[in-house]
Amino acid sequence: SAWVGESILGLWTCLKEYKRDNWWYTTAGIWGTYVLFKVFGPLGAGTSMVISILIGALYDEWAISLGGLRYSMLAHLLGVSGEVCGGIGGYVMSYLVGREILLAFAAEKMGRLEAKMREYDGSLFRYMLFLRVSPMLPNWFVNYGTPLVGMPLSYFAAASVLAIQPAAAMSIAMGGMVREAGEAGLDLRTFAQRGAAMASTSFVLSLPLIPADDLRAAKERARAVLGLGQSPLEQMARS
Repeated sequence: SAWVGESILGLWTCLKEYKRDNWWYTTAGIWGTYVLFKVFGPLGAGTSMVISILIGALYDEWAISLGGLRYSMLAHLLGVSGEVCGGIGGYVMSYLVGREILLAFAAEKMGRLEAKMREYDGSLFRYMLFLRVSPMLPNWFVNYGTPLVGMPLSYFAAASVLAIQPAAAMSIAMGGMVREAGEAGLDLRTFAQRGAAMASTSFVLSLPLIPADDLRAAKERARAVLGLGQSPLEQMARS
C-alpha cells in the first residue's frame, strides 16, 4: 500500500545516513533483525518482507543493471542468507522445543504434512522444494513442522536456498525502485508497471521449481472443477 511504501522510504532516508558512517553496525543490525523475524515466523510474517525490501533500497554495492534498475548483488546475498539462516533457526528451535506446541495447536496440519511426506518417500528433497514454493502452508509452519516429521536439515537448507531466489529477487528489485524514488523521484505509473512486471517474472521463475507431477496434478484438478476433459493430444500421449 501507499502507507507501506512511504514507511519504507522514510526508513531508507534515515538509515542511509547512519549506514554511511556505521556500515557494519547498520548491516549487522538489519540482517540480525531479519533473521530473528524469520526464526519467530508468526510474529514477523509481514515485517520480514518490509525488511527485505528495505535491504534492497539501502544497499547498492555490487550493483548490476537490470532494465535500467541498479540491482545490488550484495543486497540479494543479505536477503537470501537472512531468509535461509532464519529458516534454519526456526527448524532447530522447533526440533528442540516445538513438538508439543505444534501438536497442541496445529495437529491437523501436522497430520497432513506427515501424510503427504509419506507419499514422497524416496524423493524428500523434491517434496521440500514443493513445500517452499507452494502456498499450501505458510513458510513459518514449514520451518517448524518439517523437522518433526523427519525432513533432513541438508534437504531443508538446500531447498530453501533454491526456492527463495525468485521472491528475493522481486523484493530486492522493489527496494531498488524505492531507492530510485528517493533519489530522483519516480512517478507512480512507472512504479506500478515495474512492480507488475516483477511479480509476473517472479511467478514464471518459480514454475521450474515445482515438480512436474505436482503441476500435472494441479492441472487435472482444475479441469475437473471446470468440467473440462483431456485434449486429443493428451489422450494420444496417454494411449
